[in-house]
Amino acid sequence: MERLTRSPLFHPDGPRRPQGLVGETTYLLELTGCRYPWADRLYRKMRDLYWKPDDVNLVADHAQFAQLTPGEQETFLNTLGFLIYLDSIQAQNPAWLTQYMAAPEVSACLLTQAFFETIHAQSYDHLLSSLVDGHTRERVYRLWRDHPVLAERNRTLVEPYEAFYRHPTLEGLATLCFADVLLEGLYFWSGFSVFLTLASRHLMTGTAQLIRQIRRDEQHHLALYIQLIRTLRAEAPDVFTDDLAAGWQSLAIDAARREIAWMCEITRQGFEGLSPETIAAYVEWLANQRLEALGIAPVFPAATHHPLPWLERLGEMNAGKADFFEQAVVNYQDDLDFSQI
Repeated sequence: MERLTRSPLFHPDGPRRPQGLVGETTYLLELTGCRYPWADRLYRKMRDLYWKPDDVNLVADHAQFAQLTPGEQETFLNTLGFLIYLDSIQAQNPAWLTQYMAAPEVSACLLTQAFFETIHAQSYDHLLSSLVDGHTRERVYRLWRDHPVLAERNRTLVEPYEAFYRHPTLEGLATLCFADVLLEGLYFWSGFSVFLTLASRHLMTGTAQLIRQIRRDEQHHLALYIQLIRTLRAEAPDVFTDDLAAGWQSLAIDAARREIAWMCEITRQGFEGLSPETIAAYVEWLANQRLEALGIAPVFPAATHHPLPWLERLGEMNAGKADFFEQAVVNYQDDLDFSQI
């Protein structure tokens, strides 16, 4: 497949309006009259959600963390170790993608995402600095490569990214975006369940407030990558073959199995509200949801219902909109009113 190329930074002969999602561009950021109004709306919505982790008071969480069982503390810290790595690489990947985007309004979304990923990383640092001693903090920051299960997990999850970096093609771009759908909409969602489950027991509620704000951002990032895939499919339908869909189904199965194995590993000492059976049901349901949002058949036939619907209520910033996003992801169109998210 043809290799994607980047336009020079000074490209006066480039088109004022891009001809598609990828291709020649002048990089001139002109949002009025842009090719993709959905990207302009999403950028503005993401921008308006700026927040600061330091504003969340964690004094009560510090006292409550010491009261958690040793197993619950380890689950908490191991989850942070994984999320720290995910947000760290997601602060880098969007900027790489912008080099191949012809539409500056889409690049604006990606760069805004990268900025918010740094806020998420700061949130985890705020948690660790507030809850544990310096030695424990250092241990958590090394988990991404020191924990054998997590190190192997991280090595495999970046493969679609590294493949695109080595040989950037349209198919590779689409697959990278699907990998981002799994990262944003499966790995993060599964990890958030740890903190929201504690909050359901009225524990670590300051942590839960941070997670709700992060989760709200990730909703928009997930919508971004789903719309990128839908736009690519509309503009380059020949790329989206049955073989590509089958490959994505395999990626989703592997992602779900690895996430389930990881969650069961870090909760093996017991974590009230998250049994191995519940974890598996939830992760498989998430995988199906993300595939169905892209018009691809689900891969876990038994996972037809949300096994933990209360997670959605606990995870939303605004009660009463608890189920909107799952519906919006499935039915997302160019004319979606982002003010509803």
